[in-house]
Amino acid sequence: MTCVSYNGTKNESWRGMMSSSRPHYTPTSGSTEIKYKMHWHVLLVHFPIASFLGSFTFMSLHLLAKNSCFDLAAYVSLIAGAIVMLPTTMTGWITWKHRYKGFTGKLFLNKIRISFGMIFLSIVLVIYQTVYPFDFLDVRNRLNHTLYFGGVTLLMMGAAAEGYYGGRLHHR
Repeated sequence: MTCVSYNGTKNESWRGMMSSSRPHYTPTSGSTEIKYKMHWHVLLVHFPIASFLGSFTFMSLHLLAKNSCFDLAAYVSLIAGAIVMLPTTMTGWITWKHRYKGFTGKLFLNKIRISFGMIFLSIVLVIYQTVYPFDFLDVRNRLNHTLYFGGVTLLMMGAAAEGYYGGRLHHR
């Protein structure tokens, strides 16, 4: 496939297709140039949302079924969400600086505060569960288990809020 790059030269490789987000119509030539650009934040943003939602779901199932498989799944999902939050926040920051010129509106400030809070909370919860594994927690009587579940719930709510604000930003 032949694509025309920004400087007007023809490019035979797939990389020429990765330079803009949507096809561009040029009225003088009557042809359509295909230009694509990879938006890493849009690609990455769904992974921590899914991981934190999965962690919340598995933790809820653990509390209901009292099965150790669910608490392990919640822990692994939490680790995955904490790891992916770092590049997701970094790409969001870069997108905010470049695409939105660092505009400090309420929506952006909310997204920034929530994402940094989620990074902090997820790291604290991963460290906590690494030091005090699930085997040492009594599901019914331990305050720290309740606080842990509350933290996972906050992460799920934070992921929902990030998705809501991201949708408001994108669909304006």
